[in-house]
Amino acid sequence: MNAPFSRKNLTSVFPQRLVGAILVSVAFMLIVFGATGISLPPDACTLLMLGVMAIIAFAILKTPGGMTSLIGLLFLGIFIFIAARPILALVTQDESLYTITFGATVDPNKETIYRLLAFWTTGFSSLFGGYFLFFRRDTGIFGVWNEPTKAYCKQSFMAAFVVVAALLPVMAYKRFGAFASGGYAALYLSQSHYSFDITRLIDFLAPLLYALSVIISEKRYTRIMLATIGVYVLTGALVGRRMEAGSWFLVALWHFSTIRRKPIGMARLLVVLATAGCVLESMELLRGGDDVNNILLVQFFISQGITVMLPGLSWQLPFPPVHTILGSLLPMGALFNLLGIGAAETSSIGAYVCSQSNPLLFQSGLGLGSSAFIEVFYVSGQIMALYAASCGLLGFLLRKWEMRASRSRVAMFFLCACISSLFSAPRGSLNTLSSQVIYLSVFMAGTYVLSLSLVICRFSAVCTEGAHGKG
Repeated sequence: MNAPFSRKNLTSVFPQRLVGAILVSVAFMLIVFGATGISLPPDACTLLMLGVMAIIAFAILKTPGGMTSLIGLLFLGIFIFIAARPILALVTQDESLYTITFGATVDPNKETIYRLLAFWTTGFSSLFGGYFLFFRRDTGIFGVWNEPTKAYCKQSFMAAFVVVAALLPVMAYKRFGAFASGGYAALYLSQSHYSFDITRLIDFLAPLLYALSVIISEKRYTRIMLATIGVYVLTGALVGRRMEAGSWFLVALWHFSTIRRKPIGMARLLVVLATAGCVLESMELLRGGDDVNNILLVQFFISQGITVMLPGLSWQLPFPPVHTILGSLLPMGALFNLLGIGAAETSSIGAYVCSQSNPLLFQSGLGLGSSAFIEVFYVSGQIMALYAASCGLLGFLLRKWEMRASRSRVAMFFLCACISSLFSAPRGSLNTLSSQVIYLSVFMAGTYVLSLSLVICRFSAVCTEGAHGKG
């Protein structure tokens, strides 16, 4: 199978690298402003953010795959979760969009608004700057399949499918049972304490099925994967799990454009995205999470854009414990629970901000989510220069990973396994990425040991039969 990222038309990479340099310069300028106490009016800073987004969009459209490439869909996620609400505030001149009350309140004064906009603009300017600054085109092609390796992947796929097929009815029963007994709030109470639920394996094995189906590239496995993930996503959507449905929707766009190489026109893409946004916001209205005072699509941007306000809440709190930061990077919940370290309130940055801002709402299962940008900021010790450098490094590594995936099935496997988590990172956590890598590596190692044991047993049986035959 040819690498889905390879392209025959290797045009100049100058536009991408130029954009990368501009973005890095913008981030540096904002860091200097912060260090010297200079601030911009909110409208000017919003226009700067909008200009940065336009420059990024230009570079993406010059990149193979355009807006349906990995970096293009990540850009759309950042636009929805971070940039849409400030742009709406600029257009409507309604600074109340910068207000959030979750126990603690973030007031829309000019200093707070500038600090919020500078934080986000620095973060995604550095991320995309790191991605584009040393941009190169993909030219790799997968090598010839090793038959034993392909057989091992097929065995791993079927093993994962059996587990998922067995657990899906159990998961559906639990989710619908919780919803029937306590509504949507009952579905989120699990965040107030750590507990092991075997159905959580589906959250890791569904991406595994997708990743293996891509590298196996046979219709039979693709059909099984589509049916399984379709049931998984539908089960979540029926009980209001919008992030899960939205992430897999973006994966479907990426798969159609990048893996199957079926380009999606910009007009069609905008219609599809607008329709999806209205559907997702309708799910929120059904569960009573939003009002209906705005156009459905506008309300979607407002509700999803709550992420842009999270740093404002976090800045009012003491610096979180070290284990909270570690819990945001790695799946440490089980270990923390076993060792008696902390509690659910301090298990991650997102949980820490919500629980400290409003303990009662958090204990009731309500929260505001998190963002990988905020986690990187705390890992960087809340130092803006380190925050920008870290975001730039992540962008650079993402491009390296993507390029490696064009030549290596192992890199492609992990990219496909993590891509749903990548798309949700602007409003998700870094530990969802690390958990995918860790848990799926353990699963694949386990199936490899099992496969090797079966081969050894068969070989031993053949040798034994041969010895008896000679006797």
